[in-house]
Amino acid sequence: MTSFPTSTTHKCTTMSLDSHSGDSFFCPFVVFTIVFGYLMILLIRFIDTTYYRRIFRVETGGSLNSLTINYNQFTIQFNISVSVYNPTDFSRVYYDAVSMEVFYRGEGLVLNKTSLPSFTTNRKSASVIQMTLPVNRFEDFGGVATGISRSHKDGKVKFGLVLKALFKIKNYVYHSGWSSLKIVCHPLSFAVSPNDYNTTTRGILLEGEKFCGGGLIGDSIKH
Repeated sequence: MTSFPTSTTHKCTTMSLDSHSGDSFFCPFVVFTIVFGYLMILLIRFIDTTYYRRIFRVETGGSLNSLTINYNQFTIQFNISVSVYNPTDFSRVYYDAVSMEVFYRGEGLVLNKTSLPSFTTNRKSASVIQMTLPVNRFEDFGGVATGISRSHKDGKVKFGLVLKALFKIKNYVYHSGWSSLKIVCHPLSFAVSPNDYNTTTRGILLEGEKFCGGGLIGDSIKH
């Protein structure tokens, strides 16, 4: 009569020990998986936000479609392409609120500004932004007309380009918020005729491709 309870007690004790052994293995495994996953997300974020800053460049073939100077008045038409390359293997980069502005000498002398469509760069691919921007000034704005007239004698004129945008990064494990970006391309030298101040002859961009500097300038409230 007394043998049956003894057998049941032994059985329950064995099951309890087996369950405790499984929990001892399972809990550290879960903790390790969570920590490893979190570290991978941080690593991917670090790699992506490091790489994307170095992918902006002005393409060859840029030009001044026209350049006219008449005393203090001047008109210019820029034709510039900027390529945006995404070198990562696993992330897309989204750009919004994109704008470009052309300046002379310093960024304080902005000649004109234009808004551009939103775009996306996929993994290991590039997007090209095409900009045709006219400038019409009827006064010697910041001494620009005078400065261009002087540099004409050397057969080239120099300008600068600023690209601003909001961007975010997205991949399988990480989705960033929107941040602000500012890229500066300077100087951009264009060949011109030293003696012709009223021409529609294309002024070709010199020095070939030019990589642009700059990068992240802060987080944005855009969602």
